[in-house]
Amino acid sequence: MKRLRIVGVGAVAAAAAAFFFQPRKGAERREAVRRGGKRLARHGANATSLIGTRRHRTGAAVADVVARIEDALLEGLGADGFSLRVIAGDDDTLTVRGEVDSLDLIRRASEVIERARGGAEVVNLIRLRVPSAGGALAS
Repeated sequence: MKRLRIVGVGAVAAAAAAFFFQPRKGAERREAVRRGGKRLARHGANATSLIGTRRHRTGAAVADVVARIEDALLEGLGADGFSLRVIAGDDDTLTVRGEVDSLDLIRRASEVIERARGGAEVVNLIRLRVPSAGGALAS
């Protein structure tokens, strides 16, 4: 059993040597490993330097804030809250989009968002709904 283990380790070492010392691609492969090792070392150093600093919100925390804002909009605006969407961006910035019927609803939605955002960055892109012409232009 011990002999098989030694043979296995020897086979792995021989395969690695053949991989890295192959005449045509060996130098390129060794350089790629060096670059990867440097990148890994830099990443590790960056991670240790971040200890104790402010961290980005995790996906679950962003989802919680999105749900809290959506619930607050439905509670504060009633049925008009259904026309608004809260979208989380890649940089954890939240965007509220949609259309409402009056400027008062935009003001109320802004107040609700401000109370519910909990320190998250929120971009308010709520627009005033343009009334349809009702066929008057089609005559």
